[in-house]
Amino acid sequence: MARQARLFIPECPMVLELQGIAGQEVFKTRDAFSLFHAQLPESANEEGVALHAYCLVPTGALLMITAPDAAKVGRFVQNLNRHFSHAVRQIQQINSSALWEPRFKSTVIQPGLRSLKACLFVEQLAARATGAPDLATYPWSSFAAHAGVVNEAWLLDLPIYWQLGNTPFERQSRYRQFSEPGLSERDCADISECLQKGWLWSDDAFCTQIQDLANRPVRPRPRGRPAKAAQKH
Repeated sequence: MARQARLFIPECPMVLELQGIAGQEVFKTRDAFSLFHAQLPESANEEGVALHAYCLVPTGALLMITAPDAAKVGRFVQNLNRHFSHAVRQIQQINSSALWEPRFKSTVIQPGLRSLKACLFVEQLAARATGAPDLATYPWSSFAAHAGVVNEAWLLDLPIYWQLGNTPFERQSRYRQFSEPGLSERDCADISECLQKGWLWSDDAFCTQIQDLANRPVRPRPRGRPAKAAQKH
């Protein structure tokens, strides 16, 4: 059976998951983290991709992007990995010929509040995967930039982030407030499931509205045969 195309919807952000092959650690040293971090804006710029959020942990990364077309998504990841994989082998031992799992996972996110939640989901990977107690001091996540702790001008903020306030200080303060309760277990579970299965994370109304713009079905089809239309007598 042919592999299903990666879901893409114009002007909708995506969350991408890159994993070390067989669960191995990709980032074993601070220098390895730093190499990948430095390559993020370079690859995004070369492929014309907007990078909204990121989080790196030893075994991989979550990235949030908006791409101009479906082909750019794969090209961005290829560009990123090509430059990083060569450089990182010069500074740390790699136990296999391949560095990453051959196919990265992805989900498309409904713009608006859900995209802000997905942004936080990406950044909270540090807490889920490493137990980092304070996201604001974790060095390999965009949370510090969104919270006003550091400046990463190469990040392109989501439209919903801009709506948090009229000044950078207001936006940063309100994002910190937004992050304090964290995401609900339901939101985390739903985003994770969509990411693993490649489906759209949205409400039902947006799902119906956007289907014609997508390159394939955005959600699983109901099981069983379609209901037969009632016959007229």
